[in-house]
Amino acid sequence: MQVSEFVDELWGSHPPDSAMTTLQTYIYKLRKDTLDPSGLARLHTQPSGYLLDVADDRIDVCGFERLSRQGRLALENGDPLRASELLSEALELWRGQALLGVTAGEILSAHVTRLEENRLRTLEMHIEADMRLGRYQELISELKVLVYAYPLHERFHGDLMTALNRSGRRYEALEVYRQLRGVLIDELGLEPSSSMQRLHQSLLSADSADPVRGGQAPVRSRQTPAGPRQAPPVAATVRYAATLTVPAQLPPDISDFTGHADSLREVRQILAECQDNSTTARVVSICGMAGVGKTTLALHAAHIDRAQYPDGQLFADLRGASATPTPQTDILAGFLRAVGVPEHQIPPSLEERSNLFRTWSNGRRVLVVLDDARAASQVTALLPATPRCTVMITSREGLQSLPGVQTVKLGVMKQAEGVELLGRIIGTNRVAAEREQAERIVDLYGNLPLALRCVGARLAAARTWPLRKMAALIESGPAPLDQLRFAEFDVRADYDDTYFRLDPHDRSALRLLSLLPPQEFTAATAAGLLGSATDAVEAQLIRLVSCHLLDVTSDGTDGIHYEMHKLTRLYARERLNREFIHPEMSLPTQQGHPA
Repeated sequence: MQVSEFVDELWGSHPPDSAMTTLQTYIYKLRKDTLDPSGLARLHTQPSGYLLDVADDRIDVCGFERLSRQGRLALENGDPLRASELLSEALELWRGQALLGVTAGEILSAHVTRLEENRLRTLEMHIEADMRLGRYQELISELKVLVYAYPLHERFHGDLMTALNRSGRRYEALEVYRQLRGVLIDELGLEPSSSMQRLHQSLLSADSADPVRGGQAPVRSRQTPAGPRQAPPVAATVRYAATLTVPAQLPPDISDFTGHADSLREVRQILAECQDNSTTARVVSICGMAGVGKTTLALHAAHIDRAQYPDGQLFADLRGASATPTPQTDILAGFLRAVGVPEHQIPPSLEERSNLFRTWSNGRRVLVVLDDARAASQVTALLPATPRCTVMITSREGLQSLPGVQTVKLGVMKQAEGVELLGRIIGTNRVAAEREQAERIVDLYGNLPLALRCVGARLAAARTWPLRKMAALIESGPAPLDQLRFAEFDVRADYDDTYFRLDPHDRSALRLLSLLPPQEFTAATAAGLLGSATDAVEAQLIRLVSCHLLDVTSDGTDGIHYEMHKLTRLYARERLNREFIHPEMSLPTQQGHPA
């Protein structure tokens, strides 16, 4: 640590004249009274500061971060029991709040914030591991304390609702939601997030109201391993499930659904197609760039035609665009619970769960909606195997490799549709009074529905703001994407999810393409900028098209013409400035991606 940093931390912007002498005295006393007697560490003097030499295994925070990292990997690899053990050991290293009783300056305050955020993330993972193990009753007391300590933390509220419901206390779970909603509205003027609303709706519909017997799934001890867990006879399980309530897991429809009439008609036509001679389920994939409204369209179409599926509707968020997709085993366990399979009869392996789900769906007319899939491999185990069933999948990259899938590509809204959507969010009278400014806002964000919902939510919260003020803020601000982060909306984070899955060479190409004029271009034009052969650049452009970071506009005599959406261009230019022009700005983001 440099001497100047010590001075800034100790005295801020007003150090005394004796600052250097005082600091040297502190260092001397630290060495004499603490470090030398203990022999645990040595403090070395450097040309510009001091270096503390101490082994990692002597530092609790290093042990905590190591155990937390191992626990996260165990959780991602489908071993919640090992994850729970590791994360519990990590949390036991904490004795209270970080640096409690220490007067912290800017540097230490930032360090404390990082430590507390890491502790909170580790606590969340520990709870997730115990939830996967079925330790619902054991978690209730702890979650109640956390809900009290973090009244705006939706994940803790959602976990408490699930734990109460799985322990046969559904009405208490509904009360937790009511209290959370009241706090969010009173404190922030916001409704709970869409995921919390879906959880609430599932409780109202009794989708997951079957409590685990005893409140906890049986977990084998690692010290006394048992033989393979045997699933009950399939026929007996299906007879049990057939007597229960039909699952109705669709999240609520969007009341202000706007536009996309042609795409909606195409999806509904595919769903309605008669396949008397088919031997497979109908599968439709809705693909498009992040924020274009794929999930909204899928749910709207599903609600319109839900009566065509009297045996139930199932929904799962695959989280394919995130760094931690939902395991297929967890999704199938949720489906099986929803159709009435008792917790202790759900088989352990993915193959067994998939076979049991297909056995249950055989002969039934069921709609399955799989949201945010990354690849075909993420959905194959979740597909029913009967022609009476229908599957709708949303994906940013399309699922052309999935046999028999019919794909609907969703584009951005028309300008009139964007203005109409903005009016439904903030009020038609407000839009009518500043129609030109509303069109300006829609155009600035390239008619992207997610961006319009975000800016609409901001305008709805700031009721006195004129639309011209918001339009000017978007145009004059140094980072226009900053205006698209509000409540649960974060357009930049959605782009991050796609960007960091790209090959490094394709990331570089995307950044450089943002330097081209905002108009159509060909591979030959891009090759001059990227400094590569036209054929190699064409392959890169096609990969970017498959991720919906570019669009193909036409195929002329001079080759395929490509176009970059306005927000994609803004994001790519941000990345260029951050990673090439100003590499010192490359800090970790909230999503855990390297910036």
